Amino acid sequence: MNYDNQTLIDMLAGEYVLGTLKGAARSRFARLMLSSNKAREATWMWEQHLNNLASSIESVPPDAAVWERISQRIDTQIVPLQPLHKKANNRILQAWSMLATAACVVLALLIWQPSAPPSSPAKQIALFKNQTETPLWFIDVNDERLSVKASSALIPRTDKDYQLWMILKGQETPISLGLLPKSGVKELLKNSQFNAQDIALLAVSLEPLGGSPNGLPSEVLYTTDLIIL
Repeated sequence: MNYDNQTLIDMLAGEYVLGTLKGAARSRFARLMLSSNKAREATWMWEQHLNNLASSIESVPPDAAVWERISQRIDTQIVPLQPLHKKANNRILQAWSMLATAACVVLALLIWQPSAPPSSPAKQIALFKNQTETPLWFIDVNDERLSVKASSALIPRTDKDYQLWMILKGQETPISLGLLPKSGVKELLKNSQFNAQDIALLAVSLEPLGGSPNGLPSEVLYTTDLIIL
C-alpha cells in the first residue's frame, strides 16, 4: 500500500478516529503513526475536526406538525398532537409530582444512610498481544510507576531488547517509557507526561541491547491502546 499518498493517509486517519478501521488494517496504521509525521498529523486533524463538529451540534426538538407526521407514520391510530394539550399538561404535572416524590425519597436515604467511601481512581491497564492474540506483556498503571509483567508465552530474543513507547495526541515524537522485562515483573518510573487523556497509543519496539540508540523506535513490533476501567 502506498503510504506516501496523502489522500490515502487522510482516508485511513479518518477511519481510525471514527473506529471503522478494524483488525490488521488498524494495527498497520497504528504502527505507521510511529514513523510517519503525515499519519500522526492527519489523525490529530481528524480528532480536532470531529471534536469541534460534535461540540457545535445543538439538539432541536421538532415542532408540533413534524411530530404529528412522525406519530402518524409510526401508528395511524395515534390521535393528532394538538388536541392532546390538556392531557399532555396533566401528564407533565403528574410526572413532575412523581419526580419530586422520588427526589424526597432519595434525599431521605442520603440523610439516614452513612456516607459512602470515596470512589477509587480509575484503573489504567494495557495489554500487548502478538498476531495470534497471545498476551505478551501486561501493564498496570499506578500513581508513580508502571508495573509490567511479561507473559510466560513470550519467547524473547537474547541479542535484542524490547522498549516501551507512548505517542501523545497532537505530538509527533514518540516518548520512551523504558525497557520491558523479558521475564517476570519490572517496575518502570511513570513519565511526567504520562496522562491517560493525552495518550493516543502505546507501542513496543525491538532495539539493540540497552535500548534505542537515537531516542526513536527502531522496529515497531506491537501497538495497543491504554484502557481506562
